[in-house]
Amino acid sequence: MRPKKNLPFRYRGGLLLLVFLWPFLNGCTYLGLMPPKPKDEHTYSFRTHAYGTSALLDEASRFYFKGDFIEARGEYKRFLELHPTHPLAAFAQYRMGMCDYYQILSVDRDPTPVRKALSDFQKVIDEFPDSNYVGKAQKKIAICRDRLSRVHFYVGYFYYKTKRFKAASYRFHTILLKYPDSRKYDRAEFYFALSKFHLKQRHQAVRLLKRLIQQFPKSKYARKSSILLAFWKKEGLIGQTES
Repeated sequence: MRPKKNLPFRYRGGLLLLVFLWPFLNGCTYLGLMPPKPKDEHTYSFRTHAYGTSALLDEASRFYFKGDFIEARGEYKRFLELHPTHPLAAFAQYRMGMCDYYQILSVDRDPTPVRKALSDFQKVIDEFPDSNYVGKAQKKIAICRDRLSRVHFYVGYFYYKTKRFKAASYRFHTILLKYPDSRKYDRAEFYFALSKFHLKQRHQAVRLLKRLIQQFPKSKYARKSSILLAFWKKEGLIGQTES
């Protein structure tokens, strides 16, 4: 009996690459979310028996658990249009948001699914404030808002590195105005200040860095701000009273 030969080295690299890429090829999104499994209380069979739902909702759930989120969203939407006051209307609205949520990709890709998911989850809160899905929708809204702030920062930082400071300033300022709960807030404020400095708006740049130091004293960007203010003062780039 012949001994088994080891796999040639040139094939090992390809095998490792396939193992690494398999989650992405198998339907996993950038967020690491695999298609949902029909094992919770939201399965179409349970809901049908409990509430006598229409074939639309059954079909939507079948698409949903198959990972066909575009078709599923369309069916949930049609169900809502036909049955806006149904006991499962809030459920359908939440599922619409989840269909978009599962399509969210990396920050350098089209953010449309994030915006659509955010809108759908907000409708759960606005139109079904007494439903059991409000808490879940609020958690998903927080994630979507953080993702949108990251999109703005990604674009803003690209503009900053390519010396398009006006465009960069707009993106960083958007984060400060619309996403005060963003985990990128201190970093956005730092680069917003630097963009203003490069736009010759030095007084505003100094004010922003000082505010950053007060708001986030333990942040590494607070330390960078202190060092930068001292350097600007030493080089005579800002007045004595501004530092």
